[in-house]
Amino acid sequence: MASRFADLPIRTKFLVTLGIPVLGLVLLIGKQVDSNLKRSDVLGYMSGQARYMRVIGDVLNGIQNEGAVTVATMEQVLPNDHPLELARVQSDDAMKRLGDPNVELGEGPFPTDQLRELGAFRSRVDKRSIPVQQAAAAYLAMEASLLGDIVEVSKRAIDLGTNNQLFAHQSLLHAKQALCGIRMDILQGLAGDPDHARMSALIGRMALYETSMTLFQRDASPEVLEQYEHIFQGPEVNFLKAVIGTVQEKRSLEGLGINAAEWWEVSGKATARLREVEVHSVDSIIKASGGISEAARQRLFLVLVALLMVVGAVVVMAVVITRTLRSTISEVTLAASALAQGDVRATVHVNSADEVGQMVGSFNQMIEAIRSLSASADAIGKGNYDTPVPVRGEQDVLGLSLKRMQENLRAARDRDKENNQALLREKEKLERANERIRVLIREIHHRVKNNLQVVSSMLRLQAANIHDEELRQSFAQSQNRVASMALIHERLYKGDDLAQVDLSAYIRDLFTELIQMNKVEERIRYRTAIDPDLVLNLDTMVPLGLILNELITNSFKHAFIGRQDGFINLRIHRVENGAFDLHYSDDGKGIPADRQGDHTGTLGRSLIDSLVEQLNGFITMESDATGTRYHIRFQALR
Repeated sequence: MASRFADLPIRTKFLVTLGIPVLGLVLLIGKQVDSNLKRSDVLGYMSGQARYMRVIGDVLNGIQNEGAVTVATMEQVLPNDHPLELARVQSDDAMKRLGDPNVELGEGPFPTDQLRELGAFRSRVDKRSIPVQQAAAAYLAMEASLLGDIVEVSKRAIDLGTNNQLFAHQSLLHAKQALCGIRMDILQGLAGDPDHARMSALIGRMALYETSMTLFQRDASPEVLEQYEHIFQGPEVNFLKAVIGTVQEKRSLEGLGINAAEWWEVSGKATARLREVEVHSVDSIIKASGGISEAARQRLFLVLVALLMVVGAVVVMAVVITRTLRSTISEVTLAASALAQGDVRATVHVNSADEVGQMVGSFNQMIEAIRSLSASADAIGKGNYDTPVPVRGEQDVLGLSLKRMQENLRAARDRDKENNQALLREKEKLERANERIRVLIREIHHRVKNNLQVVSSMLRLQAANIHDEELRQSFAQSQNRVASMALIHERLYKGDDLAQVDLSAYIRDLFTELIQMNKVEERIRYRTAIDPDLVLNLDTMVPLGLILNELITNSFKHAFIGRQDGFINLRIHRVENGAFDLHYSDDGKGIPADRQGDHTGTLGRSLIDSLVEQLNGFITMESDATGTRYHIRFQALR
């Protein structure tokens, strides 16, 4: 009998069928990994990030030029403010490209935050409300931050072909940054009196300039190096190098034979030439990244061709196998689908003697067994636990399981009745006990609040018989502290939650109570800002309430003496790690300097420090003629 492919073992057929696509998939995965690496890390970085470096380099150049013009204008080297206005327009034009949707900047830390305060800084320069040295330092700081962004982009490069070019470009930017600092330092020195600190910084920048230029010449590509040698030359460049050499040798600006205006013009031309070299350098990086992108696309094309060939081979083999197995597999699929939906009436016809035919025979036997068991299961599901369950020997696991299930369901039914009655009785007991406990806790809080109010009343009565004003104030403060604790217990027994206090409502009641006790009426205004749904337990609220009592009472008694009105601001909000920030301030006359220390000897401050320490927190305090401000960070006690 002739051997047919359909009668071969199923394992052989699937190994032959799957062997070719598996081999193709292995090749495809390898090619795709290589393509993805090149495309994402080289194409993405080198194309996108090189353009990013170009745009940020333009912004950096604009800020460098604006900083130099600003220093020259403030030192009165330039005749008017027109050059400064032009420099600012050029800087703004460069920064607008950061938000241009037509410019693809790639991924990177866009420096908009670093330049956010530039407008306010320019206003200070126009008003001459900032020293020249501070203005120069501010511009150098912005330039260094922008340069740091470009350096971060260079660090993520992985392609060896352009790595040296990135390092060279980075060194060139450092050299240009140092040259801008040298330009401003010498300009300030020639326009005024140079001091020792500025000279030390100038010598350091000169050393950084020479080191960066050496590294640039070492790492630059031949093409960029040729452009550098062609552009960065001429009398102004030679003069710049001569000035740097003279200052390094003499460590002084004396004897240079040049005034501030001449230095401004010559150094500006030399810096512009170095800028031309910078543009050529970044253009060469963009050009190199374009070549890498093209190579990546060619590799991707080859992978796609290989993928199509593999898919074609798999399709041919799949057609051959499908034609031989279509009838049997279709019937098995339909029967299995019907079985999955609960229909056990289907039967599959056997068409071959291979493993598929054997599988079909076993499938028919399985359906027959399921028919019998489903009939018994249906009866059991309807509550007829006496229905006989067919068991075809010890190996009939499903039949035995259904038999055990029948017996277990019968026993479980009886146990459930008993358990439900027992659970119902226990539930009723727990509900009664829980209600008694809630009433007891509410009564305890009520009695504690009443007892504290009694103590407060006794302190008030005792204070009425005391003629010493200082001793009477001490009794009044103690009365306020007791009242603040009584408010906590009042909130607990009046609220739904007997363990936690709504902080916002408590503070509102505390202000009302203290305003009445201190008789300030509407003379003192206050404002609170508490995080919504902020609740604290009793262990936290007692020390926190005493702290708030001390702060508010001190403001009422001392901050607004001799004034008709006053204002208190209180904010409490959540911070990280489960901590809370309390900000308290008043606009009173402030605390004298000799009483602002941590150990003033007063009970109020000692009590506040002790309570803050109890809350695992810390406290800071500032006070001046505009008022007193407290910042307390504390932890909620568990």
